[in-house]
Amino acid sequence: MYTEPGFTLRRQLVRTLAIAAAIAALGGWLAWGASPWAWLAVPAFWLVANLFEWLIHYYPMHRPLVPRVLYTNHACRHHRAFTGPDQSIGSVRELSLVMMPWYTLLFVFITASPVVAALWLLAGPPWAGVFVLAAVAYFLFYETVHTLHHLPPAVLRRTWWGRSRLLAAMRARHHHHHQLEHMTKVNFNVTFALADRLLGTHQRPPAA
Repeated sequence: MYTEPGFTLRRQLVRTLAIAAAIAALGGWLAWGASPWAWLAVPAFWLVANLFEWLIHYYPMHRPLVPRVLYTNHACRHHRAFTGPDQSIGSVRELSLVMMPWYTLLFVFITASPVVAALWLLAGPPWAGVFVLAAVAYFLFYETVHTLHHLPPAVLRRTWWGRSRLLAAMRARHHHHHQLEHMTKVNFNVTFALADRLLGTHQRPPAA
């Protein structure tokens, strides 16, 4: 199994969280003085993020589009490493095959910048800032959930969240997606299957 040379969980977390903190600081600066209406829009912004998650997963991660690095890292490396009934990592180093490269949040921010610009122009900087904060939070949520999907069951059983029915259902959908015959067809939402249901790509996994 190919893993990233020199990968350590500490370095991964430091880099990712540093970028997240920098972007969140920008979002917080823009959002200063935002009205309650702007904060009430956070669930709507998460719905947009859920659709964005589906689009990125469905297209560049599973189709050899530009930038091809997304297809290479995900379809060729991640799916090749985790297939069949066992989706668990065997060592901490194998998290390099699960967690997004540290620079991914920069790519997400650049891709979402037209939405930020539109909100700035149409509703003002505070709305744009709230959107940036919501987007950073969603990315970190995605990374956490995806990592949990690939942790061994023995590790998950140590925490209440790892034992929850919600996570179990999300893991089952994601593991179903990982099967070779399904990976380009169904269950592209790693988090909540909202866009999958809306766009007709949700498939309930068989009962265990």
